[in-house]
Amino acid sequence: MINMNRRKFLQTMTTAVAACTFSAKPPFLLSQESRGAERPGRRFTANLNVGHIGVKATPLEAIKLARQYDYESVAPMLSAMLKYSQAELQQLAAEMKSNNIVWGAGALRPFVHPDDAKFKQNLTEILQTAQLCQRLGVTRCFTWTGPSSDTMTYLENFRLHVRRLRETGKILADYGVRLGIEYVGTRMSAIRGKFPFVRTSAETKELASEAGLTNIGLALDSWHWFQAGETEDDIRKLSNQDVVNVHICDAPAGMPREQMPDSPRRLPCATGVIDLRAFLQGLVKIGYDGPVETEPFDKSLNKMSTEEALEANTAAIKKAFALI
Repeated sequence: MINMNRRKFLQTMTTAVAACTFSAKPPFLLSQESRGAERPGRRFTANLNVGHIGVKATPLEAIKLARQYDYESVAPMLSAMLKYSQAELQQLAAEMKSNNIVWGAGALRPFVHPDDAKFKQNLTEILQTAQLCQRLGVTRCFTWTGPSSDTMTYLENFRLHVRRLRETGKILADYGVRLGIEYVGTRMSAIRGKFPFVRTSAETKELASEAGLTNIGLALDSWHWFQAGETEDDIRKLSNQDVVNVHICDAPAGMPREQMPDSPRRLPCATGVIDLRAFLQGLVKIGYDGPVETEPFDKSLNKMSTEEALEANTAAIKKAFALI
């Protein structure tokens, strides 16, 4: 999820696009009565993150939009809600309960910093966020790693991340919050620095494991999974406990993977370049039970009305879920 300059053209694109079609029966739950029913073939939720599709909304408005467009969960806007009063938080909780919607994962801005004083400042904000999460019932957060460093070797950077993640993870654990780490698989981003950093799920799992805390895992993104040259087998090497949050999108057509910048991307199933069937099937196989949301970094969505953007996003995520 890095909105920086990070993002092989598949010659079988036409076949993949053909696979991305609506199923006769929409894959996620479409009525209040059916929301308690078991989701066929999956345990994860269709999650709405309005910020990812250029929709401006307050936390309360986002919850209402999630219900209106039949999403099962909604991403908490933690930075905005840190300023809310207890009454406002109670209103949000009531709205969530009445609409039978659960929280997705909240974003934590990157907090790993080599300077101890600056890192301690970041910990203050993380503590406040963790306390807010506990009050709201949010149990998942995610952050992302930088793709490279000009000053630290891979090992130096790895050791720094382990120390910072361990301190942060302990705070979050005290408030019942899990943390997912998103790796940057985009080659064009990694080569900009002198020393590339983790860019695969296997390396990120090693990083999380080294921190030694059960509440630290991975945040998977279909873009970075694709950019890292990973397959369904790589996902199946993980467990449900390993995966905290998931983003999905598609890639632009007509460009070799190794030459793609980090953005723009496309809504799921827009081009068929990313094999979302394999990606989502891997999540089904491991029993992943968290949120799945789109993250297209597509500025064309910003030019749409709220209704148009939500309709496009909803159609795209339905297409993707129909693949499984």
